[in-house]
Amino acid sequence: MLLHGNPTWSFVYRDFIPRLVGSGFRVIAPDYLGFGLSDKPSEESVYAIVHHVGRLVALLDHLNVSNAVLFLQDWGGPIGMGAVLARPHLLAGLVLANTFWGEQSDFQKNVPFWRALHAPVGGPLLLGRRGMFVNALKLSAPADMSDAVWDGYTLPFADASSRMGTLAFPRAISTGPNHPTQQLADRILEAMPHWNVPVRLVWGEADAVFPAQEQGAEFIAKLPRATLEHVRHIPGARHFVQEYAATECVQAIVDVAEEAYK
Repeated sequence: MLLHGNPTWSFVYRDFIPRLVGSGFRVIAPDYLGFGLSDKPSEESVYAIVHHVGRLVALLDHLNVSNAVLFLQDWGGPIGMGAVLARPHLLAGLVLANTFWGEQSDFQKNVPFWRALHAPVGGPLLLGRRGMFVNALKLSAPADMSDAVWDGYTLPFADASSRMGTLAFPRAISTGPNHPTQQLADRILEAMPHWNVPVRLVWGEADAVFPAQEQGAEFIAKLPRATLEHVRHIPGARHFVQEYAATECVQAIVDVAEEAYK
């Protein structure tokens, strides 16, 4: 199961899917509501993380999924691990890639732009009308990304009415104990020591948002079978590590699957 982040969609896994299918695996790569070619409601409340989790659980129940290897990047972490809290039988293994569990990072605490996204006027202006978050994706991608690939990423977010999901995600990052996402983040941290499954980490070393020394180190500390030997650092890779290291990511998924299903 391949879960994307913000402001991407399942297009980010276009190089993963044929390789994994060719290796004999069933692959599920859903788009969250508001992303890809899904519906894009205008009410921010429908994009609460608990609702994203609930919709993913409903999909996986419908597909009768169990014993899955989860590849989690960016918001894939809280949403995928939230689904595991609701359906423990889902989890056979984890591949974590520049992700987190729902709480803001040190970077997000200290950069004024991130704080501005929570403002009632500034957030919608920056992310909705001007689409700055979507356009900033290019800063986290390889310099040689083609125009065709860029067109693929921006296709779902052509106008302001299509960008509510991209606004809701940064505002859903917990900023403290009273934030709506904090309870889920706490539950994930409490549960991780009980997830005795194979784990790999693939981490872009140039990611300022979720650095390996912060989020990566916390995952290694919490997950029983995560060790430093299971971390693949990708030099020069930024937040969307899928674009820099598809081969390494796919190999990590296969390695976890082989260990989980042997």
